[in-house]
Amino acid sequence: MGSELRLVCTGDLHLGRSPSRAPAEADDSACSPRGVWARTVDLAVDREADAVVVTGDIVDEENEYIEAYGVFEREVIRLDDAGIPILIVSGNHDWDLVPDMVDDLGIGNVRLLGRDGNWERHTLDGRNGARAHIDGWSFPAKQVTRSPLSAYEFDTDTDDPVIGVAHIDLDATESRYAPVRTAELRGTGADAWLLGHIHVPGTRVDSDPLILYPGSPQGLDPGEPGCHGPWEVTVDTDSSATVTARQQPLAKLRYDTLSVDVSGVDEPTDLPSLISERARDHVQTDVDVETVDHVVMKLTLTGRTPAHTALRDYREDILNTERREAGVQVTIGDLTLDTRPDIDLENLADSDGPAGYLAELLLSIQEDTVRDNHSDLVDDAADTLEAVYGADAYRELRRERDQFTRPDEEDAVNRLEQQAQLVLDKLVQQVEGDV
Repeated sequence: MGSELRLVCTGDLHLGRSPSRAPAEADDSACSPRGVWARTVDLAVDREADAVVVTGDIVDEENEYIEAYGVFEREVIRLDDAGIPILIVSGNHDWDLVPDMVDDLGIGNVRLLGRDGNWERHTLDGRNGARAHIDGWSFPAKQVTRSPLSAYEFDTDTDDPVIGVAHIDLDATESRYAPVRTAELRGTGADAWLLGHIHVPGTRVDSDPLILYPGSPQGLDPGEPGCHGPWEVTVDTDSSATVTARQQPLAKLRYDTLSVDVSGVDEPTDLPSLISERARDHVQTDVDVETVDHVVMKLTLTGRTPAHTALRDYREDILNTERREAGVQVTIGDLTLDTRPDIDLENLADSDGPAGYLAELLLSIQEDTVRDNHSDLVDDAADTLEAVYGADAYRELRRERDQFTRPDEEDAVNRLEQQAQLVLDKLVQQVEGDV
């Protein structure tokens, strides 16, 4: 008798929604949540999964319910025909829609766990005799400001593995969407947690116990870059309930970011070949070309170049250009020009006036002598940053976000460098414009 349970896990489907900035050539039926949902079911059937687990937000919003209902029903019927149960929880987007949808479907293999915010245990018996307890919690309202773990009372002192499923906002203490601390999850004694709400996949996948955000199986906008797709979760019931997860890259539309250093580019007309070369390298190295059909690229041009000023006139020519690299259509969907004029700081530092002073300051920062030469300036910058950090307007950020940390002297020097460079670049551009 085997000892493994095989689950296919996904979440945040948002059926009814279309990915933003998708190229016109993209097949909407394939490059969409409904397309990747169908391929997720294909995966479950091909792998003879013991269950499909969906961690909430199946439906995007109420106005998308009719479309989502039909798409969801079609694939659930396929799972039912294959004898594969589907275990779901509702999220903040569909808390009031999913219970009605499950009741209306009336299909026996669909199980909503944790209805009305009450934890519920479902014991899953696999095809080969392996067993696990699935503990689920669903959103009872659009907003939940308390941790649902405060009501989690299931017994984890069992010989069978315990897998928790919930739609929560991890380590965001002031969140309105079921805030839970990582320590709370670990304190339950569950062997793994499968979570919804965060669209970027893989968060804390290497933690112990495994805490997995499968993410949206299809990235929905440029803020959700990288590889997307459902996850195969394997529960080894004979090996101390070891749980492992592996992503399956089934999304055909992908968002990515790419930075291209254009230092040494003398003319804007040299850019297309350089961008194409870097895009080709990125696709061949980082993109699963067997699955992905389209990449929407957020491109940033960096570096110092004599063409700095002229690039502004070519921005629209670069933006929205399309090229095919390694069989994948790449569209430049967003462009940031973060280049700088090609400035000889050492020569400029010997000159008088504001430009010379700024050049000397930048050299001091690069040579790590700024404290020796400009201590008052560093102190003033540090005092200013501290005042901004302490402002009432940022009280909530200080309380809610760990990354909003108190600035130190290194932060002050970095900000000095940024501002000095911006002002110097502006001065040089003015001089170039007057010539």
